[in-house]
Amino acid sequence: MSTLFGNLSTDGLEEATDRLGGGFGPLDTDIYVMKIKAMYAGQSDGGARSVTLIGDNGGKEYRETFWITNKKGQNFFMAKDKQGNETGKKSPMMGFTIVDDICQITTGKPLSEQETEDKVVQVWEDGKQVNKNVPMLVETLGQEVALGIIRRRVNKNAKDESGNYVPTAEEREENGTDKVFHPELKLTIVEAKAGGDNPEPVFWDAWLVLNKGKTQDRRKIKDGQGGAAGAPQAARAASAAPAAGASAAPKKSLFGKK
Repeated sequence: MSTLFGNLSTDGLEEATDRLGGGFGPLDTDIYVMKIKAMYAGQSDGGARSVTLIGDNGGKEYRETFWITNKKGQNFFMAKDKQGNETGKKSPMMGFTIVDDICQITTGKPLSEQETEDKVVQVWEDGKQVNKNVPMLVETLGQEVALGIIRRRVNKNAKDESGNYVPTAEEREENGTDKVFHPELKLTIVEAKAGGDNPEPVFWDAWLVLNKGKTQDRRKIKDGQGGAAGAPQAARAASAAPAAGASAAPKKSLFGKK
């Protein structure tokens, strides 16, 4: 086995906070407890690294890919103030934070300490499922995690003349994980770190009050507008503020043995 993500620690990154952000089709916005069937590493042609989660959601499969680095292999972006000036602070990429939270909640260890082992899984390539050998985060397999999943409207992307993906007037609905919770204690990583010996699970209910059953509108081009090309997806992701997780890797499990 090997530690594939050993260089992706939270050292030097800003502490994230709990923030309430504004198969069979997308799931309705809710918190879902899932058993992890697979969690494996990938990489784009441009060099950005990802982790894909395959979860068992009550007998139905849920898949989501989280981008944990940019093309330079960095798991952070430089934060900016309201005037657009860099503050000098490193903010973790949201995908990295979510994956790191999942690892800590299910195994008691951050992503940087996860061992990987090559295993064959079915992945989507060129519109069809094929068997592929991938680096699997083996310690997460069979573990349960609670995911705060958002249903959202987005524009479909298409390549422009330069080969970059940009949003079009066509739209679709999709799911995306917004927050990670312990499935039994209902705690976030932030609450577990800040709560001392008796942390209270406050954010779970607050998240549901704000989000449950709602669909977020993340379209850049709305209601049939056309022609305006937006920023490529990777650039939009890099500019988004983190919405989940903790930035400093704990020295011991926050949740103890389950």
